[in-house]
Amino acid sequence: MKISGKEFLNTINQYFNQADYDTSFYWLFFSAILFLVILYIYINRGQAYKDPFEDIPEKDMELLKQISAQKGLSSFDRDFLIMQALTFYIKPAKILLDRETFEKVEKKMEDNNKKTGEPIGSDENIRNMKRLKAKLFF
Repeated sequence: MKISGKEFLNTINQYFNQADYDTSFYWLFFSAILFLVILYIYINRGQAYKDPFEDIPEKDMELLKQISAQKGLSSFDRDFLIMQALTFYIKPAKILLDRETFEKVEKKMEDNNKKTGEPIGSDENIRNMKRLKAKLFF
C-alpha cells in the first residue's frame, strides 16, 4: 500500500486537529520547560571546574603574598595553605596568622584521614601541615 505525500500530510493534519486545546497547551508548556532545562544544563556544563583562587579579591591576595613573604613561605606553601583554608571554609589570612586556626585545620585534616581509614603518617598533606606549622609558628 503506497500513500502519497499529500495524503500523509493530510492524515497528520487531521490527527493533530482532532486533539483538544488543553492537551496541546500542556504539551507546549511541557516542551518549553524541557527546552529551558536542557539549555540551562548545556550552558552550565562548561563551568564544572571553578578555580578557587578566583574568589579571593585582589587586595586579599596581595595581603596573602605579603604575609607569606614575611613568613618565608614559598608560593607552593602559600597556595597549599590557601587551598586548605578554602576547603575548610576559613579565611586564608587567618590560617597564616593564627596558630589556633592552623591547629583546627590540622585537626580536621587528621579527622578526615581517620574517617577514610588511612594511617596518619601516610598522608602527604598532613606532613606538609606539620612542616609548615614548624616554619610559621616556631
